[in-house]
Amino acid sequence: MLIINSKFKIMKQQASATSETQVKDKMIIDFSGKLIYVGIDVHQKDYQVAKVIDGICLGNHRMTANSDLLINHLHSHYPGAEFKCVYESCAWGFNLQRRLTAAGIQCMVVHAADVSTSDKERKRKTDKVDALKLARTLAAGELKGIHVPDEAIQKQRNLIRYRSRLMRDINRSKNRIKSLLKYQGIEIPAQYEKNNWSQNFLAWIEQQAAKDELLADTLLLMLDQMKLLGQLLVKTERKLRELRNGKYGAKVKLATSVPGIGPTTAMQFLLEVGDITRFKGFDALNDFIGFCPDTDSSGETDRDRGITTRRHKQLRSALIESAWQAIRVDPALMTRYQELTKRMKGVHAIIRIARKLLRRLRAVLLTGIAYQKGVVA
Repeated sequence: MLIINSKFKIMKQQASATSETQVKDKMIIDFSGKLIYVGIDVHQKDYQVAKVIDGICLGNHRMTANSDLLINHLHSHYPGAEFKCVYESCAWGFNLQRRLTAAGIQCMVVHAADVSTSDKERKRKTDKVDALKLARTLAAGELKGIHVPDEAIQKQRNLIRYRSRLMRDINRSKNRIKSLLKYQGIEIPAQYEKNNWSQNFLAWIEQQAAKDELLADTLLLMLDQMKLLGQLLVKTERKLRELRNGKYGAKVKLATSVPGIGPTTAMQFLLEVGDITRFKGFDALNDFIGFCPDTDSSGETDRDRGITTRRHKQLRSALIESAWQAIRVDPALMTRYQELTKRMKGVHAIIRIARKLLRRLRAVLLTGIAYQKGVVA
């Protein structure tokens, strides 16, 4: 009896005043009304799961990467408890978050850079340390989750991202062909020196291949690769056009009313941002895109590190390209750009023009009123 009582005492201390019963020689602790914080270090084949309640670590174990097994583990080992889970965004997306949410378990996905790390944790980094750090940081209320997109939008977003990858692959293929010609000492005619990939240029490349049997195989295969990528791009553009003319037709029309914003940029913005009302204001949207500066302030020293490195890379680049187009067609933006270039470089001025485009995009999508060219926002 003394041994049993001592076990009960230890269990009470670890469970922080939870109640326990004994059924068929098996200890079952009732966690009703208790909140357990769960930190999950997600990997391809396994999860490292740490559970914390009232500052006490209930367990930190490794298990197979299976959301159903994780849900069963939490409910069977901690019956009656409420759970709050967290894991860092990773290559495996939001599937775990959606499965846990569907099971009635709160789950947050955080940006890895937003999780504070001590020097000791950094130097003695293990999966156990990472999982426990997530659980304790969540319990302390120091984490802010990233936006989990609607599953349908996430899947449609893959199409616009695939288009971007195709564009990069096509450019790489073109550069490889030109590099090969240069390496082999074949001079490209002046009319084709710039990014001019006309049918005449392609025919000229085929002529060079016909002149040299040893070079022909490699050159023609590289040319076939570029053409195949071009065909895939055409099919992708067709699918995007169908999407643009269907569900997103009205919003695309509003977005393209803003000078400089084309149909592709409009679709990219709509799919990447999703519901624009999720941002409390323009500053929150601006932070997401990345048109704000990074600063370093200490005491009397203030350093402006220029435009932030934390940004949505594709959207920011697309809006900057759109800004260059916009100043050519919108008098109000051209006037503003000329004023800015009097006190800064053009590359810095165009960032501010791109920020104005972002403000206009947000306005037309929120109000449902198309932009009137020439009006100062």
